[in-house]
Amino acid sequence: MEVVSLFLDYSNYRRFSSANLQILSILLLSLIEFSFKLITFNAHTLIEFFMNLFQNKYAQHILAFFILLIVSGVYFYPETQGKKILSHDQVSAVAASKEVKDYQDKGDKILWTSRIFSGMPAFQVAYSVEDNLLLWVYKSNVLLPKSLWLSLMLMLGFYIALSILGYPLTIRLLGAISFSLSTWFLLSIEAGHSTKMVTIAFIPPLIASILISYKGKWLLGGVLTSLFLGLAIMANHIQIIYYSIFFIAILFFVKLFHAYKDQQIQPFFKRTIILIGFGLLGILPNITLLWTTYDYGNSSTRNGKTELTKEVEKTGDGLDLDYAMAWSYGKAETINLLIPGIYAPGASLEKGSETYEELARKGVPKNQIKNYLKGIPMYYGTQSTPSGPSYLGAGLIFLFLLMFFLHKGNFKWVLLGTTIVSVVFSWGGDFLLVNEFFFDHFPLYNKFRTPSMWLSLTMMSVTFGAMMALKIIHDKNYDVAKLKKALIYSGGALGGISLITYLLGGSLFDFNGPYDAQLAQNGFPMDSVIQDRINLVKSDSLRTLAVIALIFGTLWAILSNKLKSLSLGITIITIVIIGDMWMVGKRFLNNDDFTKAKTFEKSIKPTAADLQVLNDKEVNYRVFNAAVNSFNELTPSYFHQSIGGYSSVKLSRYQDLIEHHLSKGNMNVFNMLNAKYFITGQPGQEVAQQNPDANGSVWFVNDISWAKNADEEMALMNDFNSKNTVVIDEREKAYTNGVTPSNSPQNTISLTSFHPDNMVYNSNSSTENFAVFSEIWYKGNVDWKAYIDGKETEFIRVNYLLRGMKIPTGQHKITFKFHPTSHYVGTKISLVASILIVLMILGLIVMTAMGKELPGMKED
Repeated sequence: MEVVSLFLDYSNYRRFSSANLQILSILLLSLIEFSFKLITFNAHTLIEFFMNLFQNKYAQHILAFFILLIVSGVYFYPETQGKKILSHDQVSAVAASKEVKDYQDKGDKILWTSRIFSGMPAFQVAYSVEDNLLLWVYKSNVLLPKSLWLSLMLMLGFYIALSILGYPLTIRLLGAISFSLSTWFLLSIEAGHSTKMVTIAFIPPLIASILISYKGKWLLGGVLTSLFLGLAIMANHIQIIYYSIFFIAILFFVKLFHAYKDQQIQPFFKRTIILIGFGLLGILPNITLLWTTYDYGNSSTRNGKTELTKEVEKTGDGLDLDYAMAWSYGKAETINLLIPGIYAPGASLEKGSETYEELARKGVPKNQIKNYLKGIPMYYGTQSTPSGPSYLGAGLIFLFLLMFFLHKGNFKWVLLGTTIVSVVFSWGGDFLLVNEFFFDHFPLYNKFRTPSMWLSLTMMSVTFGAMMALKIIHDKNYDVAKLKKALIYSGGALGGISLITYLLGGSLFDFNGPYDAQLAQNGFPMDSVIQDRINLVKSDSLRTLAVIALIFGTLWAILSNKLKSLSLGITIITIVIIGDMWMVGKRFLNNDDFTKAKTFEKSIKPTAADLQVLNDKEVNYRVFNAAVNSFNELTPSYFHQSIGGYSSVKLSRYQDLIEHHLSKGNMNVFNMLNAKYFITGQPGQEVAQQNPDANGSVWFVNDISWAKNADEEMALMNDFNSKNTVVIDEREKAYTNGVTPSNSPQNTISLTSFHPDNMVYNSNSSTENFAVFSEIWYKGNVDWKAYIDGKETEFIRVNYLLRGMKIPTGQHKITFKFHPTSHYVGTKISLVASILIVLMILGLIVMTAMGKELPGMKED
């Protein structure tokens, strides 16, 4: 202390002797040396601690989660700053679910929405089964911004799949990140296709669970199969589930073939039966979703049935072929899975392009050029203006091809079969030889549209295969000479395609787009536009060639011992693959796609006409917004009970009414739907006009017009006074025996209480009468039930899709209740089954933690 005090005291500085200075120097040097040793020791200990820590698989999973979260957060960084992707589908979903959410906020769950197409079940609009305990996984979406969460779910799904299969951490991370960066997934996230993305996220771990079951881990694989199948179905995108069945079927038949070949049929079928059992258990928590979907599907446009016969004949049930094959992926366009710029889907012109320079040479001001460039469609393929390619990543495709030379198991044939099937089916209308046959003959194939969605399976199979190849290299489970030969074949094939496309790209494709003639008429320099399309093909061909060359060179350097560190080599490959896919993805989903918005709800602004209508506080009426694309727009449903709307699964009877009457402006039909207001005008100048002839919620009629069949029923509505006359099918004559309808002023009926699932009316009639209710017919007397003074009463379908009922003499209370058996019985099954799955998972965790050995937990 004396030395220190002397040193710090400036007044004593002169008295500080050389001996004292020497002592102080020794002390300081000793202190520095001690500190350095301490730091070195601690650093060494710390490094050793973390190295040991991350050998622990649980610590690895925690680390991986945060890495994936950071990657998602960086890509979707604008969302963390309060911005959102205000895509049409995302905003539409909010509008469609507004009524359901409003009641939910009050603690009330409704199963019928009155806001879309005059009323329809909410099963395919905004529906979840709270009794399914697996729903808590989906509820994690409240913790993160929407797009970021969807990206993270895709990553976690593939990460879990590779973890189940026992892949090392670096490969798990590469597989997870690269899988999520496919442009098809990014564009789907941008479009707001949430249920599709979440369903896809659970398919890879489902496949991995089935795979380990066949390898001997039948208990672990079976329980995980129940879990991931349950989660996938819960996400409620049946189309992806249906497509995934093909992946599983291919896996089954490949395993069956090899089991027969290896004389292992008995254990194969034992494990198959066990898997079926666990699979059924995975289905049961979602029985409510599946049951309600099946029930509703029989009445929707997806079923394709109509009682009308004066239509263009079509074979079987389901969608129309042309409608189902819309959004087919062009055969020739499949090459942009490898080279994204071919056919220029979603591409845009920038400063420095040939077109920009040509417009500048012509004297067009620079600020105008930018606006002109935005209006030039670069796409020249056969699809309907896609927003981007389905780029899989050149690096992944290269490794996938390499896998076929390295992998000795049979899973590669599963991946090959899945890839071929999914690509061929994605061609849809461009390859009707196969697709029309399946459409006409294969069960449920004709229930779905958008064939390009099959490519989701392609992305799974290619990523699986690529990671398999990398794992073989990581484990050094290869023959050097064979791997070099495989590199030459794979690199030569893909590199050759890229090089040929670069050299001959200008003559390999027809670069004329569908809108080029119109652009030329408007004075655009089409020669420059076409040259820009050619330049994009050439630049992306070089890009793909560079990616392949970098991975090829890295692997060759490892094999030749020029790159001593295998981990460094895999790191280089990881950077190349992710970097390539990241940069291509940013072309189509980047910061410019985000808009400052606190919530999706606040992005939906009412017009002056909407506000005018909302001032009407009558309990129940409908609005027809003619200022928008009425039957393909959901925004009006955010504010009103709309006669229009959008749903790919609307009620088929309502679609018939649209085609035959509403689209033709039949006011008699609008009146029976209680269209009290019509909104018309150009955007920004909308006005609301009240319709004095709207029939109201319910009315007595004077006359019954009988129809022999559905065609006549529809025809009689062309010119009838819906307030006085009701059109009824002759099959219901027995129901109306003895009824003399009368709408004289002394007979009254009115709505007294409105709830989407429960409507109450009061009537007072001097005779037995007949009333028409302006509510949509759906499963009458089954799901929708009617009661008069508390006693269940039959009602019938009238005016093609409304409800009609005999009303007794005197004063009565009439109630309609929506009580679908599929929901109320299904939820009980869902609860029990989901509890059982949770208990099985907890049981496995506890038994494993206790060190208990269980059968079916180890590979053969």
